[in-house]
Amino acid sequence: MKIFALKLNQLAFLIIVFLVSLLLFLNLGKLLSDRDTIYLAIAGPTGGENTSGIEMVQGAQLYLNKLNHEGGIDGKKVRLLVYDDRNDVNIATEKATEILDSTNALAVLGHLYSSTSIAAGKIYKAGGISAISATATADEVTQDNSWYFRVIFNNRLQASFIANYAEKILKHDRASIIYSDDSYGKTLKHSFVKTFTSLGGEVKNQWAIDINADDFAAKKKQIISDLLASKKEDPGIIFCATHNSDVVDLIVQMRRKDLNYPLIGADSLGNTAFAQKFQQYAEEKTNSGYFSNGIYAVSPIIFDVANEKAQQFRNQYIQQYKQSPSWTAANYYDAAYTAVEAIKKANIDSKNLSIEQQRNKVKNALEKINNIDNSIQGLTGNLYFDRLGDFNESIHIGTFEQQKFISAFTQLQPVKNVQAISNFDTALNSGKVLSVDGKYMHKTNIVYTGIDINEIRNLDEKTSSYLVDFYLWFRYQGDIDADNIEFTNYGTDRMDSGDKLELDDPIQESAIDGVNYRVYRIKADFKEKFRFDNYPFDSQELAVRFRHINLTRKDLIYVVDVVGMRDTIAQEVINNWGKSKVFETISDWKVKKVDFFPSVTINDSTLGNPKFFGLDTNLEYSRFNTVIHIKRDVISFSIKNLLPLLFFVGVSYLLLFLPFENISIEAVSGTLLAIVFFHLSLLDSLPEGIGYVVALDYGFYVIYALIGLELLLVVIGNKPEIRNDKVAIHRLIITGRITFPVILFISAIALLINYGVINN
Repeated sequence: MKIFALKLNQLAFLIIVFLVSLLLFLNLGKLLSDRDTIYLAIAGPTGGENTSGIEMVQGAQLYLNKLNHEGGIDGKKVRLLVYDDRNDVNIATEKATEILDSTNALAVLGHLYSSTSIAAGKIYKAGGISAISATATADEVTQDNSWYFRVIFNNRLQASFIANYAEKILKHDRASIIYSDDSYGKTLKHSFVKTFTSLGGEVKNQWAIDINADDFAAKKKQIISDLLASKKEDPGIIFCATHNSDVVDLIVQMRRKDLNYPLIGADSLGNTAFAQKFQQYAEEKTNSGYFSNGIYAVSPIIFDVANEKAQQFRNQYIQQYKQSPSWTAANYYDAAYTAVEAIKKANIDSKNLSIEQQRNKVKNALEKINNIDNSIQGLTGNLYFDRLGDFNESIHIGTFEQQKFISAFTQLQPVKNVQAISNFDTALNSGKVLSVDGKYMHKTNIVYTGIDINEIRNLDEKTSSYLVDFYLWFRYQGDIDADNIEFTNYGTDRMDSGDKLELDDPIQESAIDGVNYRVYRIKADFKEKFRFDNYPFDSQELAVRFRHINLTRKDLIYVVDVVGMRDTIAQEVINNWGKSKVFETISDWKVKKVDFFPSVTINDSTLGNPKFFGLDTNLEYSRFNTVIHIKRDVISFSIKNLLPLLFFVGVSYLLLFLPFENISIEAVSGTLLAIVFFHLSLLDSLPEGIGYVVALDYGFYVIYALIGLELLLVVIGNKPEIRNDKVAIHRLIITGRITFPVILFISAIALLINYGVINN
């Protein structure tokens, strides 16, 4: 009997050792993987004075934080090595040499300016390391340098785009140019003049400026003097082919002297940071946007029209760095993403390859990202490189309003398939399709869209439905029937029966200066497909989604009205909803974040049109989405639903403290049966036939195993050869008393870690 009792103690010890070892083993791989690190370098004006330089690092680092949190590259962390070139050509050359000779960096992100990129690029080419810029747009950056890539359009393309937009959309036949006297400004100026004059336009004036030159103040006075003299002869739209800080004071002087000529800028002006440079002036403090309102500029990304991934990036950036990102941060996020994907595809084994060989494999991997089919889905679009290493897509045009940079009412989008356009000649002659830089582009209307939620209630988990009470409004130009929409996630049962949610008459509407405005009040049930794999640690999405009934995305895009909604930053929206008690009746859930974003919904049908037979064509519609991410309040759920379970578990455990002769199989079995019924009652709140095991089930499986262990101990203890051995019975009971809580505790911790409760 002593031998049997000893085996029971050993069994209990082995169970405990096994469970503890299992937890350690799960973390062992993570501990070992931290030994190896992959390096990327980033170079730019990162010392702290230049806002764009700071955003370079922050955007790239935000992606690497996400990557490393998810396990890095094959378990290896990716670390960013930061080099400050101060936007100085000579320093950029020094830093490039340092990166090559003193680090194991596999690629370089940067530089910020075209001038520093061109200078450093010579070093990178000679030394054999790939560089990816997300901001340097001068054509020379990638010309004659196969080691340089960029995830932004070049100057030739953007200047041609601006010239076409000024002439064909804004209807200007005259233009003047203020340009920075460096490679960036000169290439912009040259391409703009060439394109604008080819369209029949006239370039009246060209002024070169150098903010670091001794005669800069005199040059500004000369420009203002020339513009004052030009009042009798219109200088036309003024193209600012400059770095953003170069023209701030010029614009202030122009506005103060009532020289209110239309302005359009290159990418350096296309972000909110440019408008904020005017904040120091008195006029701006009393009238937000006084100097910048109405200025046009191009940008690789505008957040009001950006996809869900970009909106999530924006919210994460604000949460991490306490400020809104410009396109610079978004582009360097994409640059880091592209570099990492190339490293993954390069399949580098550092043990067998020199650093030179590794860098060469990364370059080859970048060169293979050369078409839409093997592109990388970044924040700014599907990223891929042409034969020069350029990415000549994703060009948007915006305008400033109240210091915010928003999409202009008219955008130009590339035509993917000319054959898919019905009556192409008619579309071209009417101006719905334009020829820009040798490519056809759709003339697309933008509709500013806003949602203000009053209440969400009646959350039904069985049907995955909920009621939303909200205001919906549209602002747009032209006669485009923007409010002819269908809600794509309106109550499915009613949609299947033919019932559609239709808008009533607007509660308010107006038409001022060609801008139409309509607002509606809507209260209806909506439905999303809830997933309960993590129940009760689950998160769900409550959404309102709609698209135009007839017009496709080439005709119309719904964008987020960041001006009209005031707050589109997730945490600020959630705080406002808390004050308004939007979720007052849904007490068992917490709002974690909210996203407002446009997306694309696709209909791949030909609709029976013979013109589309045999063509790879899809009908793409712009869909507007409001998505609220909620997470179940585990504490509230536990208090309301799991207290009886804790009682049953406690009773089961307390049975082990009774005299053994008073512990019966019937008592333990009765507790087990009660827990089974309780388990089924909790699952009754979920939809029928969900077809998968939820997290709650695993918790109950552990409890079933514990009670099964308890039953096993009782059966063993009632064997004739053991029943009268007090020592064996004592050891048996001690085994149960120790093993029961240890297994319960370790299983609970593992469950909470696995479902992110502890990590979050």
